[in-house]
Amino acid sequence: MLLFSLLPSCLSVPQATALVLTQDDYLYRIWSVEAGLPQISVTAIAQDAQGFIWLGTQNGLARFDGLNFKVYNTANTPTLPSNLISALHIDAQQRLWVGTVNGLVRLQQHEFSRLDQQQDALGAVSSFAELADGTVLIGATQLFRWHEQLKQLQPVVEHHGQVFQLHQQHDTVWIGALNGFATLNADGYQWHPAPEQVSALQISEIAVQGANVYLGSNMGLFSWQNKQWQKLTLPGQPTDTRIELLYRDPQQRLWVTTYEKLYNLHKGVLVETDFVSDKDGDFVWVESMLQDKHGNLWLGSHSHGLKRLRRASTQRFSRAQGIPDPYVWALLPWQQHLLTGTSNGLALLQYGQFQPLTANQYLPNNFVYSLLLDTQQRLWVGTRGGLSQLDGVTLAWQRNYDAIAHLLVTTLAQEDERIWVGTNGGLFYLQQDELQQSEVPEALRQAKVRMVYPDSRQRLWVGTENGLYIRDANGFSRVDDMPLSGSFVSTIVEFADGNILVGGLDQGFVLGQPGQWQWFNQQNGLPGSGALHAELVGNQLLISNFQGFYRVNYAGLLQGRVEQLYMLVDDRRPEAATDSHRCCNGAGSSKGAVHQGRVWYPTLDGVVSLPLQQLIQHGPLPEPVLESLIADEQYYRNSEARLAPEQRDWHFRFTAPYYVQASSVQFRYQLQGYDAHWIDAGNRREAFYTNLPPGHYSFNVQVRVAADYRWSDAVTMDIRLTPYWHETAWARGVLAVLFILLLWGLYRWRLLALARSQRQLAKLVADRTRELHQANEKLQLMSMQDALTGLHNRHYLDSNIQQVLARANRHAEPLIWVLLDLDYFKRINDSLGHQTGDNILMVVADILRQNSRSSDHVIRWGGEEFLLILEHSEDAELVLQRIQDAIRQYPWQKNMALQQPLTCSIGAIAQLTDCNWQHSLRLADQALYWVKEHGRDGYLLLLPVSVQPAGTSADTTSITSLLAAGTLHAISNKDFTTQHG
Repeated sequence: MLLFSLLPSCLSVPQATALVLTQDDYLYRIWSVEAGLPQISVTAIAQDAQGFIWLGTQNGLARFDGLNFKVYNTANTPTLPSNLISALHIDAQQRLWVGTVNGLVRLQQHEFSRLDQQQDALGAVSSFAELADGTVLIGATQLFRWHEQLKQLQPVVEHHGQVFQLHQQHDTVWIGALNGFATLNADGYQWHPAPEQVSALQISEIAVQGANVYLGSNMGLFSWQNKQWQKLTLPGQPTDTRIELLYRDPQQRLWVTTYEKLYNLHKGVLVETDFVSDKDGDFVWVESMLQDKHGNLWLGSHSHGLKRLRRASTQRFSRAQGIPDPYVWALLPWQQHLLTGTSNGLALLQYGQFQPLTANQYLPNNFVYSLLLDTQQRLWVGTRGGLSQLDGVTLAWQRNYDAIAHLLVTTLAQEDERIWVGTNGGLFYLQQDELQQSEVPEALRQAKVRMVYPDSRQRLWVGTENGLYIRDANGFSRVDDMPLSGSFVSTIVEFADGNILVGGLDQGFVLGQPGQWQWFNQQNGLPGSGALHAELVGNQLLISNFQGFYRVNYAGLLQGRVEQLYMLVDDRRPEAATDSHRCCNGAGSSKGAVHQGRVWYPTLDGVVSLPLQQLIQHGPLPEPVLESLIADEQYYRNSEARLAPEQRDWHFRFTAPYYVQASSVQFRYQLQGYDAHWIDAGNRREAFYTNLPPGHYSFNVQVRVAADYRWSDAVTMDIRLTPYWHETAWARGVLAVLFILLLWGLYRWRLLALARSQRQLAKLVADRTRELHQANEKLQLMSMQDALTGLHNRHYLDSNIQQVLARANRHAEPLIWVLLDLDYFKRINDSLGHQTGDNILMVVADILRQNSRSSDHVIRWGGEEFLLILEHSEDAELVLQRIQDAIRQYPWQKNMALQQPLTCSIGAIAQLTDCNWQHSLRLADQALYWVKEHGRDGYLLLLPVSVQPAGTSADTTSITSLLAAGTLHAISNKDFTTQHG
């Protein structure tokens, strides 16, 4: 049984007819001074061919593109006689006529010109009319005609007195005046006086609808038909209520406004509308109206600014249709109607009105979140506090399930005879009419379940707030091979082709099968990362989320591409609060449906529906307007521009008049001849180029709405930038010839210079070669010189030993190898410092140089040790004594602050026959250490007596054994005989 709040519970419900949708709903947007409107009084509205809305206010003229107001007033436009704009008219040539309270101007090709300077007492301009031949009539203190050839206003002498209103219908102009009105056409001028009983009547508004003429005045509304006056009564208004405006729209509907009401004349009956109402209060005192080329209805208020009304492709059913609570969480088609779950129970949308169910009183909780009608015609109702079962035919309550009365039931699904129940406290199923969990894995017994979905392959999908599970032939398992693993799963659906869509609350959605998922999110081009409900209609996939809902080409998704995405409801911008049927709501089952040729969604303000035929339709595209090119402070506004050579820095300004969520308008531009690709400008409405080369360019601008994949046709400006004289072809030719001659001259000069340079180079090479040889010799010497003492170093010995040995062989005179070591030098170094030590070494080096012969070789062997090689050995002992005496006798105490004279120890040996020089050097070293071990301050000179036995080496043979064997003879200032006795 269907239990309505106003029907007895025993009343049966007949089969209902389809939904009747008679809702007449408008969305709106209001602009006032905080948005840039120059003043709150909008006295006149007009639209030009480019789509701009022109607004007359009491503080200037404004051009509006949906986002910005460009204001013209007496401060920036001296031609304007007054800031109080009283009337606007755009003629057939797209010239804007501007009437003020103190004169008339016209805007033509971006220039304002004053038209009434030769006319006395024009006064306030009230209105305009344009005849078929282009003649413009102006209503003011009297009726005027503009004479284009003479460029002056001419009075229409047939009419006397002030003109309050002009209305043109075909070839007839209706003239509103004091105490009557007149007509002017090819048949002449005719006056129609008001009834005699009416006095001081001002006909300030005129509209013609069919055969009826409607006259608005300071004393109410009249009609004039068959040459008869008739007073009309406005519903809820006194008969003498002042009429602020009469407006006939392009659909021939007549609109009538008073101070606080708006009426529409429908089939001869005046019907009050509430279109002027809004959430902030009444939009009153409407005195100007316009329906633009996209069907938007504009209202100008004397006290509340500007308001735009539009009919949306969607329809909302909410408070006005009797919903028990506007917060809707679930919906379900029921017969030809729609069952909705709200925060205050169930309601049936039937014939455009909501009927609450009396079954609500039995629900465990009135917050209805999920719905399911199973194959047995049982209606399952999930609430914030438990589960109920209703009769799916009569909608009568049957029972509640108290076991989960403390849980939110988020999702319901039928699998064969089993009903799955997902809650925020685990997954359950109904078996034998009782809730069970025995087959539910532990991971899902306490999980926050959002979706349960059985597919055609006997798999059960379970979406939770932290991931996805699947039950197949192997039981339940967590699905971790997908991008949404661990995410909040908000919807699951299988399509006819077997593909599964899994949607996340904030991670986009995946499409495919396990192991073959394709992931789509905002990085792929989606307008939002949420997916609350998915529906496939033909080749269009519908996705709803918290930002609205959109369609996208399904075939493209199967190929991994987001194509032809179009927002059907776009709630992403602040103006959507009043300018959109905001969508959508909930995460779980029952969050959308296709029914009766419409798609339905739950929202926080009733339900929203969209006719399916709208899925293949588009809204109007914005049309770009290229406002100007600015180059060198000069403005170019035509489709072609020719610039001087110095005008190489360009500033383009462009826009797109668009009045539905204008902040979402996006631009792109391309300067052909310079840009290789389109430049994405976002919502920026200007472009800059600097230092451009001369040539032919074409600047193109396209526009689209962020919710629409389509780009508009391009608007284009062709530009020729003239080159400087030196950039022309003939100048370049002359320069090329001169350049060739210059190159030839340079070539000849270069040949001569090369010859001269070759001679100089040869001399330079010779000089440098000699210098290099000298430098190399110097480096060679430096490499063989000790840096501290200036004596030779070991490298000198390595480099010259063979030459020294060869000379000794030639002269048959053995070399004397002498090793000299300073006694107790380390003790001196440690006590007096290294600086003193270095000074001592330099002094010793000088002593060695002074006491050696030119044929001797003096080498710093290392540290305080020196090597002398004597090529003449006949006086070797004298040399050793002289050196030792010279070192001992130097005034060390005075010059170096030594406590006692410095002494040295010397070991020397004559080169042994048939032995290499290294062998002799080792024996000299042993001789040195013998001296150091026997008191220092002495020398030991070893001379060969006989040939050294074969098989001996300095490494294994000591001088002691050689002396004992008679091979060597020792000479020393030490008592050598005693020591070795």
